[in-house]
Amino acid sequence: MAINMDRYKGINQIMPKFLPGVPTPDPSEPGSIYPGPKPYNQCFRFTNKANNACERIVIDNWWEEIIALYGQVVTYWQNPYQTLSADGLPKGAINLEGGGPGNIYGEEPTKIFKDPKNIIIAAELNENAVILQKYGFDSDDELTAYVHISAFYNEFGWLQEPKAGDVFELTEYGDDRPYPRTGKKFEITERLDEDVARINPLAGHYVWMIKAKRYDYSFEPGLSAEGGSQQVYDDKFSGRLADGENPRSSPKSYEGDLEQLSKAIFDYSGFDYDDVYGGYGNTNNPESGPFGPGS
Repeated sequence: MAINMDRYKGINQIMPKFLPGVPTPDPSEPGSIYPGPKPYNQCFRFTNKANNACERIVIDNWWEEIIALYGQVVTYWQNPYQTLSADGLPKGAINLEGGGPGNIYGEEPTKIFKDPKNIIIAAELNENAVILQKYGFDSDDELTAYVHISAFYNEFGWLQEPKAGDVFELTEYGDDRPYPRTGKKFEITERLDEDVARINPLAGHYVWMIKAKRYDYSFEPGLSAEGGSQQVYDDKFSGRLADGENPRSSPKSYEGDLEQLSKAIFDYSGFDYDDVYGGYGNTNNPESGPFGPGS
């Protein structure tokens, strides 16, 4: 579009023009410190998306190349959560007129995570979230990742997006950790396509920016715990029992439990009216014994 520069001349002289021998300004050129009026600004605007399509294609290719060059391969599980099949009170559960929402708890325990796929992400990994520890918080790892929109479509299908609840494992980063450790798993908490200071040059949309926290394994079908994630617990067994969708959890790797310790202090097993938790609510008459009526 041709721009008529005459529109930008205006009256913008700081000093007025004086004719020789005349002490007053020339009426035809009185001068002014203010520019002349303009109907509208026709200057070229870099953020005009009607004119910068080629530049945005260059930036899109730049993002794709940067992720491919400096990214990491991760194993990605999509969360198949469906609001229509989640737990809740059925219609009519509150009154006969159909009152009551169809979904209260927002949980779907029968869902099974889909078969994982490998994608490449560029990640900013903040391990142990040290910045929070100085304020007394014991925070897990945090991660901010960038996923190219087109690459995600190519792998998972058109209009598929990362979403909160999806889980991914840093497979490549963790493939040479000391045995039996495996790559860390993360659960997505937030997905953004707009953060103008970080991912939207020239007001374009090129990548998903996802934020995630360390995944706390909860025995959901289709997922498994990180390798070597043996945590200290007080009971005989912790985890999933046999005959479930997931395999039975590994046995405890060390001896002793809280129940054995409590019996060493006092064995309640010979008293019907009491147990290690106090037997509250038991209305039967207590029997004679060390802590019974005859004691």
